[in-house]
Amino acid sequence: MPSERRTTGELLAASGAFAGDHDDLLECLEHSAVGIHVVDRTGMIVWVNPALCAALGRDADDCVGRHAAELHADAHVFTDMWSQLRAGEPVPARAARLRGAAGACDVVLSASPGHDPHGALVGARFCARGPATPTATATLVAEAPLGIVRARLDGTILAVNPAVCDLLARPAAELVGRDLFTLTHPDDRQLDQDKFAQLCAAQIRSYVLTRRMLRGDGSLVWTRLHAAVAHDGAGEPQFWFGLVEDIDARHRAEEDRRRHERQYEILTRLSPVGIFLGAAEAECVFVNAEWSRITGRTLPEVRGGAWRRALHPDDAARVIAGCRRAFAEGQPFSGEWRMLRPDGTTVWVLGQFAEVPDGSAHKHYVGTITDITDRVRAELDRARLAVIVENAADALFLLNHDGTVAIWNPGAEKLLGHTGAEIRGRFIGDLVPGHGPEVQAALRRVLAGDVVREIEAQVRRDDGSLIGVTVTACPVHDGEGHVSAISVILHDVTELKEIEQALRTSEARFRGLVEVTTQIVWATDPSGAALEDSPGWRAFTGQTYEELRGWGWVNAIAPEDRARVIAEWKAACAGREPFRSEYRLRRADGSYAVTEVRAVPMLGPGGVVREWVGVSVDVSDQRRVAEQREALVADLRRAMHYQEMFMAVLGHDLRSPLSAILMATSLGLRRRPDDRMRRVLQQIASSGQRMLRMIEQLLDVTRIRAAGGLEVRPTRADLAAICRTIIDEQHQANPAARIVLDARGETVGTWDVDRLSQMASNLIGNAIQHAEGAPVATAQVDGRDPALVRFIVHNRGVIAPEMLGAIFDPFQRAAKDSTKTAGLGLGLYITEQIALAHGGSVAVESTRTGGTYFRVELPRHPKPATLSPPGARDEEGVPLLRGDVVG
Repeated sequence: MPSERRTTGELLAASGAFAGDHDDLLECLEHSAVGIHVVDRTGMIVWVNPALCAALGRDADDCVGRHAAELHADAHVFTDMWSQLRAGEPVPARAARLRGAAGACDVVLSASPGHDPHGALVGARFCARGPATPTATATLVAEAPLGIVRARLDGTILAVNPAVCDLLARPAAELVGRDLFTLTHPDDRQLDQDKFAQLCAAQIRSYVLTRRMLRGDGSLVWTRLHAAVAHDGAGEPQFWFGLVEDIDARHRAEEDRRRHERQYEILTRLSPVGIFLGAAEAECVFVNAEWSRITGRTLPEVRGGAWRRALHPDDAARVIAGCRRAFAEGQPFSGEWRMLRPDGTTVWVLGQFAEVPDGSAHKHYVGTITDITDRVRAELDRARLAVIVENAADALFLLNHDGTVAIWNPGAEKLLGHTGAEIRGRFIGDLVPGHGPEVQAALRRVLAGDVVREIEAQVRRDDGSLIGVTVTACPVHDGEGHVSAISVILHDVTELKEIEQALRTSEARFRGLVEVTTQIVWATDPSGAALEDSPGWRAFTGQTYEELRGWGWVNAIAPEDRARVIAEWKAACAGREPFRSEYRLRRADGSYAVTEVRAVPMLGPGGVVREWVGVSVDVSDQRRVAEQREALVADLRRAMHYQEMFMAVLGHDLRSPLSAILMATSLGLRRRPDDRMRRVLQQIASSGQRMLRMIEQLLDVTRIRAAGGLEVRPTRADLAAICRTIIDEQHQANPAARIVLDARGETVGTWDVDRLSQMASNLIGNAIQHAEGAPVATAQVDGRDPALVRFIVHNRGVIAPEMLGAIFDPFQRAAKDSTKTAGLGLGLYITEQIALAHGGSVAVESTRTGGTYFRVELPRHPKPATLSPPGARDEEGVPLLRGDVVG
């Protein structure tokens, strides 16, 4: 892996093995004849080179990941060396035996530590050399796959191996004794000499250099040099040595690739089409300038899969599917679609995608787009024009220079009642009887370049009838600007003439209606002054026309209202807004009537006010009826208030004697009476408790009506725990009942404990009371939703369908005419009010097969601010129920 290779290179660099690129370092040491292994700070082997694997007869995977001490036949040798490394002491080379696959092998082991910038040990490099024999050394050098050069510190070549001779096409005799730098191309020689001098002066420990070398025939070869200086036991430099790698083919291939890339870059920059390059794994990798111009998006904005955002949403699925099919099948994909620019504009393109085979396992593809927006729009415009012409109600003709019909639309056949064969070639004047000279003059004007607009005429249909039309004619020019044909439009105005006649009749009827209506209809000029006579106004106010014209009509308004009405009327006229007002208007007998007045502006061309039309209605009788209704409503509210007060006082006063009865009954039961007396006392206690619940329910209803809802005091509560308590109470009161509780998830929330206990008691008690057969019920508390907790109660009883709509109304009972029902029918009503007070809801579902389900949903943490507070009332003064949204 690249990351692992870099980590190993960093350890080698830290151990002083090399100064330079980490990849170059590993490549150099991988070809080294010395067995090398690198360990981390714990002594674990992280890298070995091929020479060590060959010496031990082991694979690299068999070495990496093991502790270095496991490779030693004499473990104490590694332990001593490792201790010296950790202590920061010099580590001399020592004889050691390494465990090979075929047994132990003798080596000379040396080590160098690696430190981080703070001086801490991060690992070490161990070099294992075999016993030095001339024969072994010669064989190693001769068989090395890389060129090996040894030279004096002045640059004189001492020895070369056959790989160098083959690389440079020179014999060894020609190279030994020669100046090392004469083999380097003159353009690279100075850099080669500078690096050599820095190495010999101990300024660097090694270097890697890419350079050109000269072959024997004068040709060039690209090489990579890995160089270092060998030292004796005292640390004095002895000679320079280098590993020479032939990279000529690779370098020339890279040069070709770069040249091709430059050529492609120029091609894509100058290309008139948008170009898109992609890889099947990485999606988009390149777009040219034309692609960015067409789509309005740059390469960083579309890199990877972001190019899909450039597709129009209506075309994206089709294009993406086509591209995927092209990738899978290796077949080109082409089509027309829309690109969506960032500014929201749409561009039509002709696009193509195709795979580009490159011999690798990875798929690459190229796509092109060409802007065809103008062509598509022109086609759409022509298609739309054709549709308009085809479906136009008017008769459209294209005439030759002599006025004969060349082309017509279906509207012409419909208007004239002629078939196409009867129209083709006919002179247009024949279709307009009695207007021949006028048509001839119009055609001459059109041929001269003029436009003739809306000449009124009549055309004869095939049945002999005449219809009114307007004729419009204009010239049609060719590409050089000459008149090539004449376009004629015949517009049927028969219906328009009928409308004009109907309008005149309507106006006459309107004026007659105004004269006889009981409402007062009037009109003024744009400034608000009366110009026309209003018989209704005169009959109601007694003013004459001379008295009301202009602004005289305001004198009929009550003096107390006059200034206000004038100001409102002038403001409406200035703003051209509909006018609405109410004021007192003097009758002819001198009394005043409350009138409601409305007026609207009648607009002419350009939105200019032509006149104002208004109506005044006597609403005196309506106002009297409204006042009487308000008085009755006030009386009703007072009666309801007194009733609520009575219910509250009655409930409060009844609880005192009832409490005394219950206390006396309890005392009598504690004195252990006989069985007959105990049954009587228990019946009195049961009836008293039922009466006490009825009183509490009546008081709750009174509180709901008086305060607009139940007041809750929320605190942390567990709905499942509340239900368990209620179930225990129900068991004590009804030992024969069987109630199953199913609690799921988190059932804790912020609620009023007392009110939720009351709700649970009402629903569970109701389920037991109305269960069919044995008193069996199930209660489920579901808290798996983080925002809601659901409470569901079920029994096998059935509620009549006609009762379901009013089940939560007060004084309603779940089972009609049931002998099990006892109470006022307030339990479910109060249950719903409790749910609403917590911002929740309650619903019921009842079927013959499934039984009855009551479902309550409670927000886990209600927000009372969204609910109407206690005591809130609407605009009519009616209390708002808890849960009504405010505003």
